[in-house]
Amino acid sequence: MTPTDDRGRDDRGRLLPDTWRRPVLGVLGGMGPAATVAFLDALVRATPAGADQEHIDTVVLNHATVPDRTARLKDADAEDPLPYLTGDLEVLARLGVDRVVIACNTLHAFLPPAADLPVPVLSLIEVGAEAVVAAARRVAGDGDRRPVVTLLATDGTLLSGVYQEALARLGAEVRLPDEAAQRQVMAMIYERVKAGVEVTTEEFEEFVDRQRAATGADAVLLGCTEFSVLAEQAVQQHHDLPDHVVDAQMALVTRVVADLGPRSQA
Repeated sequence: MTPTDDRGRDDRGRLLPDTWRRPVLGVLGGMGPAATVAFLDALVRATPAGADQEHIDTVVLNHATVPDRTARLKDADAEDPLPYLTGDLEVLARLGVDRVVIACNTLHAFLPPAADLPVPVLSLIEVGAEAVVAAARRVAGDGDRRPVVTLLATDGTLLSGVYQEALARLGAEVRLPDEAAQRQVMAMIYERVKAGVEVTTEEFEEFVDRQRAATGADAVLLGCTEFSVLAEQAVQQHHDLPDHVVDAQMALVTRVVADLGPRSQA
């Protein structure tokens, strides 16, 4: 008889011992490491747990040496992150996690079709797009006008079109920063957050507000996990993001808690 757990999953070859009884979340991170820490911190704070044992069982791969995703999307001769992605998903599948999240927006541009994955992946792109369109619709009101979303993301994410396609499917109009503003986006991501150079919450908030005003958007989507680091910093300083600013990674945290948190297991 094939060994299965109480959810009917085939446990043959599963490397996690049977003491991991509840659904297990796999986190593919390290891109960058600070963004992964921000995800885990937000996940812990968002989980309605009254004891250690009520938090979500989680396996984290902090694979910081994955090649730069934007570099590959801009230059086909740059090292390809796809073998790293598929290899890490295979590791998580062999461990026996039930679901994977990827704490990097741009890496989703390399994600194979769901049918080809060894383990289910909860898409940061799809969840973030759904959350920001809902926010934009609240701002836009009940009229027939399409909700307008400004997307702040890496050059690679913009080139891949993953967010533009997801937002268009949901009926949103997507607006991007102009060239000068996009250079500021990339500088804040690569020269500041990834480099460990401080960005104050006030500077971050003013920048986001300027981009919304410049594009005339209903809502802004933070589509890079380095922006998620700054959003998490703002929350810890008691500067909650306004309703029209949506952090894709925080939206993912909310979905994970709803699907795997203690109340979902009751």
